[in-house]
Amino acid sequence: MDFLKSHKEIYSYLDNDEAGQRVTQFIKSNCASVNDRSKQYAGFKDLNDYLCQKPMVKPEVKAKKFGLKR
Repeated sequence: MDFLKSHKEIYSYLDNDEAGQRVTQFIKSNCASVNDRSKQYAGFKDLNDYLCQKPMVKPEVKAKKFGLKR
């Protein structure tokens, strides 16, 4: 954190998934000068997918089957 705190401005381009947002919030809570840029590529998993124009696809959840397995 000391390395980040030593900078006047910090631009964050982390992933738009849960882990990326969690790390962004952690950095923001420890460094006042963080500028979260992930909103620029909302709808995409990360900056690379945005640049390649690959929309974020949510994993398909399979319905649980009930009954006896044969």
